[in-house]
Amino acid sequence: MTLKERLLQEIEALPAERLAEAIALIQSLQKKPSPTSPQSFLAHLKTIGTWAGDDLYHAWLNTHKKNL
Repeated sequence: MTLKERLLQEIEALPAERLAEAIALIQSLQKKPSPTSPQSFLAHLKTIGTWAGDDLYHAWLNTHKKNL
């Protein structure tokens, strides 16, 4: 039995007065951001601390504006 089939079976067995709670739970799960995989997080970490394009110029501008 797949997870979807099991979920549908559990929904069918749920009392009618609990269906609103089930819908609210599912909607909250849909809004929740998906977890970041370790591989994508590691790839992101590799870019931290690198300078590309106009990064240095923009960092200088931001620092200069704050010191005015």
